[in-house]
Amino acid sequence: MAKPNKTDDKVNNIFEDEMERFIRRKEAELGLDEEKTQWFDPVPRQFLMKDKASTTILFGGLTMAHDYLVEGALHGLGYNVKHLDCPDTDSLRLGKEFGNRGQCNPTYFTVGNLIKHLTHLRDVEGKTKQEIVSNYLFITSGSCGPCRFGTYVTEYRKALRDAGFDGFRVLLFQQQSGLKQATGEESALKLDTSFFLTFLKTVLIGDILNAIGYRIRPYELEEGATNQALDRCKKNTL
Repeated sequence: MAKPNKTDDKVNNIFEDEMERFIRRKEAELGLDEEKTQWFDPVPRQFLMKDKASTTILFGGLTMAHDYLVEGALHGLGYNVKHLDCPDTDSLRLGKEFGNRGQCNPTYFTVGNLIKHLTHLRDVEGKTKQEIVSNYLFITSGSCGPCRFGTYVTEYRKALRDAGFDGFRVLLFQQQSGLKQATGEESALKLDTSFFLTFLKTVLIGDILNAIGYRIRPYELEEGATNQALDRCKKNTL
């Protein structure tokens, strides 16, 4: 059996030390030695009764008739509510810019439309990021299922962070759990019988108005007359 060669051991140690220094040097050049904190989806600040008067609820995604009626109905219940404008190509562009790949097309439009509105508040109306984060929130529907729908609220928050609105509240409304607010303080959203009956009536009326519009639009003699009639109906409904 051959005896260990001290010279070989010394050479191996020198080689290993040199390789270790080379690896550390390359990691430093590539920025791989920096300690990075991975982003995680934080628990959003809750919507409490003390914040009700100063907070505007943003929502969207239904038809324009439904959004208009829901906004008016919730105003009648004492909430500050604003429905988003109809999504457009700019909304799609912003959704694709800040959203992850592989989302469904409606999600790109929805999250992009929200970013577009918040950007308008900041760049046109002159509100600071802190004012927007503190005084606005967005409510969307969600699910706990295994499909992509169950992860979209996290996608919304990630896109908002990347667009410069980190900390903006996106509250999730689920079929089984209602509005998820694990807090000991009084919630500003009263999801009671009055709330759901009001919401149900606006949805039904919105369906009726849309159906009437689809029926009479092919027979209008003056272009735009159907839209004018529907606008009058929506205003008279409220």
